[in-house]
Amino acid sequence: MPTAHDELCKNVFAIDPAIRFAGVINKMGKLLAGGMRDGLSPLESVKDMNKLYIEMALRAAMRQEFDKEFGPTIYSFSEREKIKIATFPMKQGNFLLISMERGKPHDKIISRILELVR
Repeated sequence: MPTAHDELCKNVFAIDPAIRFAGVINKMGKLLAGGMRDGLSPLESVKDMNKLYIEMALRAAMRQEFDKEFGPTIYSFSEREKIKIATFPMKQGNFLLISMERGKPHDKIISRILELVR
């Protein structure tokens, strides 16, 4: 039976074919739902994927240290040479992690994802 997290990831993939990965990660860096888009291979190994999840969870926790001064994070975005990565905080310390193709404009994709996670 699909969970709310599974449904969220399915809805994120439906936004745009440029989205390569959509996953819900907990505050300890464990993947709770989602994964790569069907038919695509990850750019990193499974070992490195797990490292990436932990790194993203740590960064999210560190950003919360400044919530009092700057307000809570709405999303965080990184453009790399091969992909774009964004994280979106969710309830209970979880967050949505997505990656997308670099050549595609990301503004509309991020706006649509924010509508889903709010």
